[in-house]
Amino acid sequence: MAANTRRIEPWPLVLLGMLALMIGVCVAFVRVAILHPDALVVRDSWTSEPAVADAMRGRERAESEGLHLAVRTRPEEGGVAVEATLRDAGGRPLEAERVLVLRERPAEGGLDAEVALVRQGDLFAGHVPLPRAGRWQLTVRAAKGDALLEERVALRGPG
Repeated sequence: MAANTRRIEPWPLVLLGMLALMIGVCVAFVRVAILHPDALVVRDSWTSEPAVADAMRGRERAESEGLHLAVRTRPEEGGVAVEATLRDAGGRPLEAERVLVLRERPAEGGLDAEVALVRQGDLFAGHVPLPRAGRWQLTVRAAKGDALLEERVALRGPG
């Protein structure tokens, strides 16, 4: 008499293995997302909205007063020299309360920094370090009273 042998099909085991693999990948993805938050995402858009509205009003005020911000850059060892001039509608240089440069690297987070420019005669100047080669975005912001001016410069870092 032949023994009654049962043959086990491999497909249910393969499907269970694939399901377990998908669950493991999803858990790993969520873990990486939680451990590495994106600095560009605002935690609470409700509280960040007044700052955005203030900046828009500042830009409108600068435009209505005819203020102009001119920015020049030149390469230096380890970074870039930035010079900014704030002028009124008649072309006369103005004093600004603060002039800041926001350094951003679009391709890589964690390298953003703010550098204050120092007044030197009719212009504001400073050195902005660029620690890596590649594309960089500089945003120069000048504030005078309620007016806010911004000028963006895209450049390549040393290397």
